Amino acid sequence: MNENQPQLWQSLPNTPGVYLMKASDGSIIYIGKAVKLRSRVRSYFHVSNPESPLTIQLMRYVTEVDYIVTNTEIEALILENNLIKAHQPRYNVKLKDDKRYPFLRVTTNEPFPRIMITRKTESDGTRYFGPFVKARSTRQVLKQLTKLFPIRTCTLPLKETNNRYRECLDYHIGRCPAPCANKIDVQAYSKIVTKVCQFLGGNTKGVVKEIQQQMQKAAEALDFETAAKYRDLLKDIQQTITTQQSLDNVSTVDEDVIGIATAFQHSLESRLGEIACVQVLHIRDGKMLDRDHYYLNDVCPNSIPTALSAFVSQYYQNAVLIPKTISLPMPIESVTLIENWLSEKRGNQVTLHVPKAGRLRRLQTLAMKNAEALLIQREQSVVFSNDVNPALVELQELLNINQPLRRIEAYDISNLGDRYAVGSMVVLENGKPNSSEYRQFRIKEIVGQNDFAMMQEVITRRFRRAEAGDQKFNKLPDLILIDGGKGQLSAAQAALQPFAEAKLDPVPTDIPLIALAKRIEEIFVPGKMAPIVLREDNPTLHLIQRLRDEAHRFAITYHRKLRKKDLSVSVLDEIPNVGPRRKQVLLQKFGSIDAIRQASLDQLLSVKGIPRNVAENIHKHL
Repeated sequence: MNENQPQLWQSLPNTPGVYLMKASDGSIIYIGKAVKLRSRVRSYFHVSNPESPLTIQLMRYVTEVDYIVTNTEIEALILENNLIKAHQPRYNVKLKDDKRYPFLRVTTNEPFPRIMITRKTESDGTRYFGPFVKARSTRQVLKQLTKLFPIRTCTLPLKETNNRYRECLDYHIGRCPAPCANKIDVQAYSKIVTKVCQFLGGNTKGVVKEIQQQMQKAAEALDFETAAKYRDLLKDIQQTITTQQSLDNVSTVDEDVIGIATAFQHSLESRLGEIACVQVLHIRDGKMLDRDHYYLNDVCPNSIPTALSAFVSQYYQNAVLIPKTISLPMPIESVTLIENWLSEKRGNQVTLHVPKAGRLRRLQTLAMKNAEALLIQREQSVVFSNDVNPALVELQELLNINQPLRRIEAYDISNLGDRYAVGSMVVLENGKPNSSEYRQFRIKEIVGQNDFAMMQEVITRRFRRAEAGDQKFNKLPDLILIDGGKGQLSAAQAALQPFAEAKLDPVPTDIPLIALAKRIEEIFVPGKMAPIVLREDNPTLHLIQRLRDEAHRFAITYHRKLRKKDLSVSVLDEIPNVGPRRKQVLLQKFGSIDAIRQASLDQLLSVKGIPRNVAENIHKHL
């Protein structure tokens, strides 16, 4: 570096603020914060500045430096986070957070708070718990909570009194106390809400202790039925809460433990640095309640503390809960500044420290191991992305195919006896599933259970539609994957043969064709006697397996849909004088065929539009 561009920094003030480095086209390529703007920016051009590979690469393109002055260092930190998130500069360490994680929201700003799943957090006076890594686990937690503590999940706009709604099913199965029908007052309901918030906040001991006291009180009053309910409730809670970690000196303070691991990032454009995985363990009331992981890009070996500092400030920028203690694997930059900022957000002191021994050190080691394992998994697993996929390149070389595999089509058959036989076509484009190109086929020409003939029918119909100029089938694949073995492969070959003279580009018979057999995951290729067998941890095998499984899932989904539709209407279709309108009324009233079957004659007569002779026919027939 040198100081041959003094105009880029000499005019900057020596005050706290944020600087924005721009390229010749005006795009922002780096954003940073500084206690003294001029001194910090000048250091990038100074000859004594340590030249990391990333900084050298950055300074080649900087032609302009803009800045924003702030009143304090904390304001600069917050502004830097917001600007990085908004502009996503090329050379900043960025937290890859392209998805919103689910939270549980308790609307404590309402007279009768409700609980719901949300992916957006706001400062609206409600309480948020999370984030949860998976939406499925969030729904499971919500389901268990309504069993343990009956709290409403509906969206009715309730007032403190005089709510004149009708109680729903949740009330009758004990999952809501029905404040909508004035079955409970605000004071009694607020006690339930308090328990829910305590439980979600990690204070399970307090909830368990209170229930134990209520159980004991009921037993002393000889109310054994109530005591038994509290006993069963305690069992359910023990199954729901996270198992206590078997570590000594368990703390009751809220803690986050952060670990980081790095691995070299392969890039076709350049090799600027490493990719890092950060693992965050959430410890609440001595229990590990959840964990998150994120990836940081362009992290140089000598700049890990800087990257970790950037992660901490970005991660806790929008965090709903900031713990009292944050354990780090190494000292980071601006510790005092970040501690003051987090303490201000939390409302009391937050401490960042590096544990040397004991329980937190063991948790730190656990976080580091998890981060390393995720990086190994990232290297070995196939990740569908818009970037060049190494597994696609290896598959192309393995099959000796000249052109890139931009589009792969996979086919599968699903049938049960002679009925509901279907086929599926799923598409992988540029390494990413394209669901808009998925197609379903209901088998029309084959009678009986003949997978080979059914596969031949599906392939024939697909390319017949392409030959006819159908826009839904006009894109042709670079590779066809068949779910099955040699038999299915031969059937697909036979289906493609008649199209050899068709004016398609490429000719279908020239399209590479492979089959993947489920038994030991063998890859069969036309013209080769011996199958290709790849190692279980091979990313190329993972790619083919995922695509095969997706074709199977898509076929099964269509098969079940047809079967369910057929089963749900065929019985009623056979009853005289029961047309579409009466079928709809009956299903709306009773909900299912089984419920209609169990209904009495009087119950059938109570349905609007069902006269006695029709009701008698239904009752007699079912």
